[in-house]
This record gives sequence, structure tokens and C-alpha cells, in this order.
Amino acid sequence: MTTMPATTATPIAIPVRPTASGYLARFAPGGTVPPPPSGGGDALPSGVTVLVPTYSPPEGGRTDSLWLGLSTVAAAAPTATLLVVDNGLSASDARVVGELLRRTGREHHVVVAPRAPGRRYTAAQARNAGLAFLARPEGAALRRRSLLLLDDDTALAPGALARLQATLDTHPRAVAACPRVVAVPDLAGWYDRLAATTEAGPATRRLPGALHGDGYDLLSVTSHGSLVTGRTVGLLVRQDPVLWWTRHHGPLFYEGTPYGSTEDMLAMALLSRLGELWSVPAAEAVDEARKTPGTTRAQQFAWGYDHAWLARALAEAGAIRPGVTALTWRRSGWQEQRVGDWGPYAGFLINPTELRLGYRMLRAITADQAAVEAMFGADAARVRAGTHAFGRVLRRWRAGTATVPARPRPDLPPLGGRGWAGLRDGLDALIGHLAGNVVGSLDHGPFFLYGARQPAVAPPS
Repeated sequence: MTTMPATTATPIAIPVRPTASGYLARFAPGGTVPPPPSGGGDALPSGVTVLVPTYSPPEGGRTDSLWLGLSTVAAAAPTATLLVVDNGLSASDARVVGELLRRTGREHHVVVAPRAPGRRYTAAQARNAGLAFLARPEGAALRRRSLLLLDDDTALAPGALARLQATLDTHPRAVAACPRVVAVPDLAGWYDRLAATTEAGPATRRLPGALHGDGYDLLSVTSHGSLVTGRTVGLLVRQDPVLWWTRHHGPLFYEGTPYGSTEDMLAMALLSRLGELWSVPAAEAVDEARKTPGTTRAQQFAWGYDHAWLARALAEAGAIRPGVTALTWRRSGWQEQRVGDWGPYAGFLINPTELRLGYRMLRAITADQAAVEAMFGADAARVRAGTHAFGRVLRRWRAGTATVPARPRPDLPPLGGRGWAGLRDGLDALIGHLAGNVVGSLDHGPFFLYGARQPAVAPPS
């Protein structure tokens, strides 16, 4: 068993970070990647390797939630190997993590991700460092047939791992099985209430990929998230093709997004080049949600900003079409409308009816100097300027699209009701997300994206 204290853990060199245009050009039409050699999926021993990044944020360590997550894996997979990536642990937390890993009794290792002084934490750099270690000869002892990706504040519900593995076993073309990610306010409280279940749950289904003949489907991926391409949290993948990608094409996760909040979206697109993505709703992975309206708003601001950044980055890489595209909800379902000529502007609108509501709220907030500064701090002036630009876009779209043909999008699930009482889908989340959109669109004009994640009616079992 490999037992290395995190303070002396192995630093790992990873390939040079790809530029946005070089990485995202793989999503453009014609940007194909040769598939991995067939028949390699059975070369590794059966079982699962667990990859978890962790760090020490200013507000306090995350070792308790890390231990809870590892405990759920240990209960589900007695022979699992554990790879923890130190992505900025304090010395004291590093010692605790080393002791926790020894307590599991599982074969384990700690890798230190490369991190320049002052560089912000991103999960992408940690996951890339872990994959790079596994791809090298010294990582061979930890390799297993499947690879489970977790965060240090996530855990698996009983039976989840077995259901994910059964999906990969049933679908030979599948490269990844995606759980249903459930936000919980308190990971420890959820863990205390755990009870094994044998319910079969909803049926598995293949997820639509983000890559199509005309490029990257940023509109549906941004609006419907895990219902379109899945998320990395709790993802179970075939390890061979992922390590093949790492050796031959470099990092799976892109590290250059401004706030580091869209790596899952991009990595899932690359995984879809290696095989099918399947959703397993009966397999639950729990994710500890933000605990206050302010932290929720900050998280959503980051997501909204990065989505707007993607509009420009993907356009410059030739991965999305020019013009302006909107996703509009009608009683008959989602419809897509596109206007090809908006001069130098190119962008995306998700649910214009909701956007008009969001614009009115942002306009009221930005009209009050004390309110906008209290809610957005140093970003207040940019939120105000971005809101003005947002209003101009909405007015132009509404005035010029009465005769624009609409294309049905039956691949997207019906619109559900927004949970206004919660944090992740509530008022602070919507305002924070749209504020991130308007600032990101302001910073990256003439490209823009406005729209939050859309709640969906649960698909039939």
C-alpha cells in the first residue's frame, strides 16, 4: 500500500496548459479526434480508482467532508484505490488528509498539483494532475477498470456506485455513466440520515452530446446542464480511454476559464468523442450546497460570467455559428430561433420571457447605489453598465424576431417550475447568474450570453 503524507507527496508535472483556441477548436466542425484503440477496456484490473481534489480555503478546511465522501466510497467498494490531489492544502490539513487515507486501509496516494504563488484554486488543474499521474508508470498500481471523479464536498448514496458500474457493463459503447446530483445543505446531516435502499429508480437513458455537425451546442448545455451532457461530480468513466486521451492529447479539463466554473461542460464534450454518455437517475451523488444567499450569489455570478466568456471563446475557435440564437419556451415545447445577421454581434438568449423579468430586477438593483454595491461590491459599476447593454439586446431581439422561423427542440425536456424558495434555484441564484452574464458579456463584447439554468420536468421512468 502506498502511504505518503501529503507534505511529502509527489509533485506532478502536467502538459503545458492549452490555449483557449487550441483546446476549443476540437469542438468545431471537422475538429475530430481519432478514437482510442478498441479492445483496451479490459486491460486494467476490475474495480474503481477514486480521484478527489482538495484544498484549504480561507474560511476553513474541508477534511471532514472529504472523509465523509471517502467513507461512502469505502462502503460501496472495499477494494477501491484512492488518489487525492493536494491543490493547496495547509500543512495541518495535509497531515490530516494523510492520516485519513491511512485509516481507510485502501491503497492510496497523494499528488501535489502544480500551483504558482497567488494562482487561484481550480478543480481543473487538480483533476488534470491526477490523470497525468495515473497515465504515467508510477500511477500503475492505482489504476483500475473504472475511474470515479468526486469533489471533497460530495458523496455517493447507497447503491449508486453499483448502478453506475452496471450501466457501463450493460452499454459497451458507453465511456461514462452520470449520476443524478442532489444538492444538500449539510453533508454531515445527510450522512447521518443515510439508509440503504433497493429501489430501482428511473430508467437509464443516453444523454445528448454537446457536439453536433454545426459545432458546440452551447445554448442547450448552458440551459439544461446535466440533463444534456452530465456533470463531473460522481461521474464513473472507463479509465483506459481517458488515460489514452491524457497521454496523446493532453489535459482533459480546460484550466483557463476566468472563474473556473465551466470545466465540467468542456470535459464532458471531449468525453463524448470517446464514447456514449449515459444518465443513471437512480444513482445519486450528493453535493454540499452553498449555505447563504451571498455565497450562492457569488457562485452563480462565477457560472454566469464563464458562460458568457464561452460565447466569445467558442466563436473565436470556430465552434459556434455566428449570429444570435434564442431558446424560447412555448406550450408545445422549447423552440430555437436564430438571426444570422446582427452585424458584429453574436450571442445567445435563454428563455427571453424569464430574461425580461431578470432584466427588470437588475435594473431596479443597479438604480440603487447602496443596493448594487452591497450585493456586488467591486463589480457594481460593471453590473450596472452590463445591465444597460443587456436591456438593449433584449429590446432589439424583441423588435426584430416576429417573423423569425422557429425550430422545435424536442431533445430538451419540458420547462418545470423554478424553486424560488431555495438557494440554488431561488431569487439570489437567478440575480447572481444574470449579473455574471451581463458582466461577462460586457467584458467580452461583441459576444454575449444571457440565461440561467432552466428547471425541467422530470423525464418519465
